[in-house]
Amino acid sequence: MFCSIVAGCGGSPEPVKPVESKDPVYGGIYRRAFSDSFLTLDPSFVGDSFSHELCRQMFDSLIEFDEEGKVVPSLAKAWSLSEDHLTYTVRLRNDVRFHATTGADNHPTANGGRLMGAEDVEYTFRRLLDPAVPGRKGKIFSVISGAAAYQAGKASSIAGIKVTASDTIEFTLEKPFAPFLSLLALSNAFIVPREDAEALKDGYASAPVGTGPFLWGGQREKTIVLKANPNYFRGRPYLDGIEFPVIEDETERFKAFRRGEFMQADVPDPEYKNIKQDPVLSPYFQEVSRWGVNYLGFNVQKPPFDNVKVRQAINYAVDREAIVKLILNDRARVAKGILPPGIPAYNAAVRGYSLDIDKAKALLTEAGYPDGKGFPEITLWFNRESIHSRTAEFILANLRDVGINCNVHETDFKDHLQAVESGEASFFRMGWTVDYPDPDDFLYALFHSKNVGPGGNFTRYSNPQVDEVLEKARFEIDPKRRNTLYQRAEQMILDEAPWVVVFHYTTHVIVQPYVHGLKLTPMGSPFIPYRSIWMSPQTH
Repeated sequence: MFCSIVAGCGGSPEPVKPVESKDPVYGGIYRRAFSDSFLTLDPSFVGDSFSHELCRQMFDSLIEFDEEGKVVPSLAKAWSLSEDHLTYTVRLRNDVRFHATTGADNHPTANGGRLMGAEDVEYTFRRLLDPAVPGRKGKIFSVISGAAAYQAGKASSIAGIKVTASDTIEFTLEKPFAPFLSLLALSNAFIVPREDAEALKDGYASAPVGTGPFLWGGQREKTIVLKANPNYFRGRPYLDGIEFPVIEDETERFKAFRRGEFMQADVPDPEYKNIKQDPVLSPYFQEVSRWGVNYLGFNVQKPPFDNVKVRQAINYAVDREAIVKLILNDRARVAKGILPPGIPAYNAAVRGYSLDIDKAKALLTEAGYPDGKGFPEITLWFNRESIHSRTAEFILANLRDVGINCNVHETDFKDHLQAVESGEASFFRMGWTVDYPDPDDFLYALFHSKNVGPGGNFTRYSNPQVDEVLEKARFEIDPKRRNTLYQRAEQMILDEAPWVVVFHYTTHVIVQPYVHGLKLTPMGSPFIPYRSIWMSPQTH
């Protein structure tokens, strides 16, 4: 058993000391707990961070992101772009094999461990956009010529995707789209083998097969098991495997880390400053600003949230600074706008909202609710997590200060997301973390009217003028003009207040001293390269 830097083992007060090793060591099972269950292991359906993190270990995409969020080769070894900025020609590696075995019993896969080729890429996108299977996340690839027609059942193939050789595939776009290569790095674009996807059909999510550094090893109750892929094209990962149990309470997760049961842990708010300042623990602590945003959303089609003055009033009533300081223990950044620092088009001068009780009350009066009189009782929905519960109680107190009575509805993330996507939840907590580092991933995905509902626009916000600016921005090639358009759209959205933007995330992780190779990036935990992690032997 691996033991902890904090608690020691067998009652010993001495912390674990790793045996010095300059070179990576093979072996060991890496354990890291999730706070909630994943939703799917079929890449075509992935939309949540836990599913994304798991799938990223078993699959690969043509392109991936480096530590700075820049696109680099993965299954693709090279690419070129035509002069008209419409056609991407992608050359593939010729040494990539799909998984040959899967499951706890290592049974053979349908593909037999064969080499991956361009036909697999074409099949992956055709499957992702299959009109017969609703719910898949292929809509984002509508920038590819003919993709929308195929997904609508109006074409038998995708005109803009062509296999030109066994190791070469072309993507032709409807219009120039600057971040297209980033789309090829999305989890929904992980390459899948046709034989296994079709042999298992609906069961593919229960026995996923890809090209990634780890194989599916099964599930023991609430624990996901992954095993090292000995045939991985980058070389076998150092770890023998990874286990992802689910422990909902963050305090219990951290206690288990202190007992040495896990190799890494998210740092709870109450522990944050102590660990950061502790000379023994701080060397094993990592902190990085994460490209994401936490917000409260309104269903703008339902009263009273169909009134912009009500939405603006609640924006002025919420004390973001106090939430970050008192609830989050200063481990996040108060948000003024939607785009986080580091994303192109981020605007530090954007006009947002801050606490102003008088202005909130004045807006409620203008909306027909002086001092909150006659305002209907509302409910704030959030997914079960202690930090969300504490934040919700604080927000309820903020609302009471302006005469608004609010209840809470707490549920697990799966049910919460379903209620939000369907429109059942009119006032809800939600977060968004980057899929690809571009303003399009925030503003178009979350506010364009084409994406209402499961597409990401959970507030059902619709403004033709905003849609027009976003359409111009996403197909603009010049970076300066593009950023200006996105900044204009962001300000227009903030003025109409479909969200209460609360804070931008930071990620805080502590690892045991024998863990090496883990490096956080602004992309967040789903992008941790577990294939690079190794563990040195320990002594006491």
